[in-house]
Amino acid sequence: MNEDPDGLLLHRRFEAQARRTPRAVALADGESVHTYEELDDLSGRLAGRLRALGLGPGEVAGVYMERCADYVIACLAALKAGGAFLPLELAYPPALLGDVLADSEPRVVISHGHHAERLPTGQSVLRLDGGWEAELGETGENGQVWVDPGDLAFVSYSSGTTGKPKGIANPHRAAVRSYLWRFRVSDNRPGDRVGCNVFFVWEMLRPLLRGATTVVIPDDEIYDPEALVRFLREHRVTETLVTPSLLDSLLDVHGTSLGERLGSLKTLWLNGEVVTKSLARRAIAALPKTRLLNVYSVSETHEVAAGDLRELVENEAATHCPVGPPMDPRRTYVLDEDGAPLPEGEAGELYVGGGCLARGYVNLPEKTAERFVEDPFAPEDGSRMYKTGDKARLLPDGSLEILGRVDFMVKIRGYSVELGAVEAAIGEALAVRGCVVVAEGEEGEDRRLVAYLVPETDPTRHSGRHAGWEIDPRTGRSPELRRRLQEWLPHYMIPSVFVELDALPIQEATGKTDRSRLPAPPPRPGPPRETPRAVSPDAARSEKEAALARTWEAILGLESGDVRPDDDFFEIGGHSLAAAEMLSRVEEMFGVRVPVGAFLEEPTVAGLCGEVEGARKPGVSRRASGPDLRSEAALEAGISPRGEPGVLALGDARRILLTGATGFVGAFLLDELLRRTEAEVLCLVRPRKGVEGLLGPVRENLSRYGLWEPEMVHRLLPVPGDLGEPLLGLPEEEFDRLGREVDVVFHAGAVVNLVYPYLALKPVNVDGTREILRLACRHVPKPVHHLSTNGIFPSDGRLCSEDADLDALASAREDGYGQSKWVAERLVREAGERGLPVCVYRLGNVSGHGETGASNPKDTLTTLLRESLRIGKAPEIGGWRLEMTPVDFVAAALVHLAAAPGALGHTFHLANPDPPAAETVFGWLEEAGYPLERLAYPDWLRAWREAPRPDGPDGDAAVGILGGSGPEERELNDPNRYDDAVLRRFLRAGGPRRPEPNAALFAAYARYFEERGWIPATARAR
Repeated sequence: MNEDPDGLLLHRRFEAQARRTPRAVALADGESVHTYEELDDLSGRLAGRLRALGLGPGEVAGVYMERCADYVIACLAALKAGGAFLPLELAYPPALLGDVLADSEPRVVISHGHHAERLPTGQSVLRLDGGWEAELGETGENGQVWVDPGDLAFVSYSSGTTGKPKGIANPHRAAVRSYLWRFRVSDNRPGDRVGCNVFFVWEMLRPLLRGATTVVIPDDEIYDPEALVRFLREHRVTETLVTPSLLDSLLDVHGTSLGERLGSLKTLWLNGEVVTKSLARRAIAALPKTRLLNVYSVSETHEVAAGDLRELVENEAATHCPVGPPMDPRRTYVLDEDGAPLPEGEAGELYVGGGCLARGYVNLPEKTAERFVEDPFAPEDGSRMYKTGDKARLLPDGSLEILGRVDFMVKIRGYSVELGAVEAAIGEALAVRGCVVVAEGEEGEDRRLVAYLVPETDPTRHSGRHAGWEIDPRTGRSPELRRRLQEWLPHYMIPSVFVELDALPIQEATGKTDRSRLPAPPPRPGPPRETPRAVSPDAARSEKEAALARTWEAILGLESGDVRPDDDFFEIGGHSLAAAEMLSRVEEMFGVRVPVGAFLEEPTVAGLCGEVEGARKPGVSRRASGPDLRSEAALEAGISPRGEPGVLALGDARRILLTGATGFVGAFLLDELLRRTEAEVLCLVRPRKGVEGLLGPVRENLSRYGLWEPEMVHRLLPVPGDLGEPLLGLPEEEFDRLGREVDVVFHAGAVVNLVYPYLALKPVNVDGTREILRLACRHVPKPVHHLSTNGIFPSDGRLCSEDADLDALASAREDGYGQSKWVAERLVREAGERGLPVCVYRLGNVSGHGETGASNPKDTLTTLLRESLRIGKAPEIGGWRLEMTPVDFVAAALVHLAAAPGALGHTFHLANPDPPAAETVFGWLEEAGYPLERLAYPDWLRAWREAPRPDGPDGDAAVGILGGSGPEERELNDPNRYDDAVLRRFLRAGGPRRPEPNAALFAAYARYFEERGWIPATARAR
């Protein structure tokens, strides 16, 4: 195929577009706006200056500045001068910057004055400082330099396995062909506004070839979820590209309101990391009007594959979201170790051929020959293909799934990192005899780098390298080592955790390091702990600094007192997304916003405190407001029953839908439904491959509590779905079919978390309830039995009645869980007022089975009891009463009430109205043979932290509940009284008897704790 040479040149395509749309806006960065005509003229005149400095074909011009309009102009000018542009990251430490400059030998570096000062002495620099445009000549010299499509267009550097960076040399034709393919997937045209920052080098020129506008997103706003959304909205951005990690952060902050805030965003590209299916579904729910595209690219090949997430996420053959069909299926290969093509569905190494390949690596002929190899499958002689190092497979529908790496390159929050480069830098910077760096965690999740170090003990071999460091054995953190490595590595390549070894494990057969035998690193930080909720901006500086330090400790999983005022956030384990989360909490505490950019200027507690004080405007409250629960509880008109209900009596039901079957209460409720009815029970379960995969979690959960019986399989029907998704994650026709077949609904599914904010819980707890009501209104209306919580009431000592005015409680709760459950209950009540038969059950603290003792390891009071028995000490809290209602009674009562005539329309309290004092319970346990020393609650928490950590997954749950500062006393000591007169009236007619809390009940719990290995047998009669 003959191609027009000018059509394969980046700058010629831009110039042609400028002639077509001269007055259209080409470039904007928040401070300046340039039309195509202006950008063409300005870049042409700058090209003349670059040619005068010696830039021409085969030469490169470095670009060393923040992302801004000048950056784009500089790159275009380098191309027009006949040369290539070389992006130089501001994140490079001096040594790495020097290595890149020495390797690439740029003819000139284009920079801004305040950045130019970091460049080595002797480097030719062209400064684009204030008024630089006026210093250029009057006209440009476009078209005077002949360039071949195979000539160099740009050089990008990535980490190298030897510790030296490697430059990837990309020709014009590769970039142009890649853009043309992208336009086939999603085109740009005049009027489109494309926001660019992430992978700026690849994104900034693409809109300029189609008449669209390149909108430069500032560096200090890209990782601030509030600022980024505000920027995209204010600048009417219609398309942008982000990493999955960044999208995850946006969804955490904005939830399902993200689509409303980004009304102009038509297209969102995801690139740089694996997209998990859970993230894809969250994004689809939050951005219903935005096209979501997953694109897989490699610096050496440009784009390889892309596809629409809404289609890709439904691919049941894939673990993660596939990346779509390959750009050139004929030149995309999955090969085995011998280089033979693998059949569909089998995993191997991905190779990419075709016309989008880079020329090779700068000054690295051997590396080029190793990675750019002969393509034996191409029809043309001399064709090459690139050995990506990615593990992949082709799926039956023709799409490509990326499964990770076959070599040691990994992705850390979107950055490509070669582990060998990190190891080499450590070997140069630190006095070590050996070093291995591994990535811990799955791709697409929050990965971290772990460095295993073998110190050099012979001082004569230190050779100026840093020695004698300190590592915190509890966390593996070492600010000292991070500071040292900042001189050698960009921040994203510095390990978060360090482990010292006497020697590296060796494979006897090969003599190579056996990475499988490396010891496990210190445990990851648990979920972020609760931080101070509000601090007066007028408080003493020491109080503000203390609150900020506690916040950092919570975010980073550090111990109390670990953070000092002068500690650098990034040196003690922080990263950009953690910083965004932390600043969001700072806003909640102080009512003021601190921009990410301002924080990065001095990322210490002291510096942040100064920003908080400076941001405060006297007399004006900037405290973020909570959700408007009344608005959140609005039920759309379409969710309304039509016609008369069908089955009202539970005994007449043929099919029952149950949500939450994999939870604690859900397991016992499922068991009770199977025992007390003849119906089939359909359990909504998050999808897994095959029916066995769907039934597995339900069976495993029942078995955990001793409930599973083989014959249950005949009446259990798993339904693949997700409460956090529209239509429960089902196709429209499946949702409709489910609505036709089900007779009764028990809605027990919810996310129970007392720390998460409302927006984090809304997708499942609120929107999931909305979808359940939608289902119940499909076809014949169906009764909905909704499990709520007494947590909708504020803990203020009131008498809580079952017929309490729900609307009066709208603003009573401050915690996200209580708010989400109030909204859910209000939605159910609204559906009931519209004629849907509903019943609400407010559960208190549900404890273990009254006879077997089978208990929930994630329950706070259960955890406090078992950990008290484990360490032989019990907390003393004045007036503390243990409201614990056995789960077998709760499940039996639920099924009895659901079957009771006249119960529909009522609300029932399933909590103990007269719970025993905690001291009484501890006395009963002592009578059962478990001596318990009494300690004030703060002293008890201290003793628990000093005791050995509990083992296993259930032990991890205990650490998650009690770690950090532990639950506050006020959270444990609920002063409310819960009236249950309606419950008692309905239970009189053959209902289960509420068990009395007594010594036998708590002795059963203690026996179960022993059987599970939660407490040692020696806990008795210590």
